[in-house]
Amino acid sequence: MLNDTQKALIKAAFDQGTLKVRSVSPEGKMEWQRVLQVQRAEVPWETIQEGCTTRGDFVLTAGHRVFLNPTEKLEMQELSTGDCILTVKGEEVTWAMFRQRRTLPSRQFMYDLTADQWHNFVLHRSGIVVSNCPDKFYHFRPPEWEGNIGQYNRIFGQIWEDAELKLYLEWAVDEWDTAPPSTRVRTLNHLCNGYPEWRGAIFWQAIAHACFAMSLNWIADEFDYSIGGVSLSIEKSSKYESMKQNAEGQFDKATEQKARTVKYIRGLQQPRFGIGIRSAFGPQVGRGVLSPRNFL
Repeated sequence: MLNDTQKALIKAAFDQGTLKVRSVSPEGKMEWQRVLQVQRAEVPWETIQEGCTTRGDFVLTAGHRVFLNPTEKLEMQELSTGDCILTVKGEEVTWAMFRQRRTLPSRQFMYDLTADQWHNFVLHRSGIVVSNCPDKFYHFRPPEWEGNIGQYNRIFGQIWEDAELKLYLEWAVDEWDTAPPSTRVRTLNHLCNGYPEWRGAIFWQAIAHACFAMSLNWIADEFDYSIGGVSLSIEKSSKYESMKQNAEGQFDKATEQKARTVKYIRGLQQPRFGIGIRSAFGPQVGRGVLSPRNFL
């Protein structure tokens, strides 16, 4: 554990922009890189796991990425016993074997760094190389880091959680299939593998669902306040509603294109040109119904 003096020195170095951590380049060389940001993330909904390697133990969220080599990384929850993990011992880049993991009790906060250049850093206790955590938060705006506003503290947060976005995508697939003609696409995997050209339409409808959900949340928090000539108005739901309508418009255009391009009716097939008198008639006919002899 760090004492108060060490903590003060680290904080002063960070404030001055001189705090550095060990990082590994794509060529596999250990380099010292400057710490750009320090985040304190809310993780009560995340699964916290402790991993054990031949070099030591480490604690990460299940979705935090661990480097297997200088260019390849894997989420903590996907590591298997026997996997080789990239580590740094002193200034030497080497590997350690992953042994096992166990789930820890949930916690309110966990901390993370953003390192310059290669966006990875070395954990002190185990020496393993991990990625900057914010690269897993693929939301519709950049993640925010910790900051102070007056005496209040603002922490890293998300607009939509991963489970919410997945649900909105699944709803979009269902609505895409209900728009005529029915294509019997039931899952996201089926759509992405069989009809990759339809992914854009699904994204637009998922955005519409996400904006609608956010507008509902803001409706509950909107208010107008006025006293002594000073007024305050907080109103954001209309902006999300406008985004929702734009996304729905794009989705409606895509459904129109779907109706025009999907082949769902098979008409009569016949040769347009041929040799002989039969080619002059409409649908090909059989004997006893209409024949060239009877026609002539």
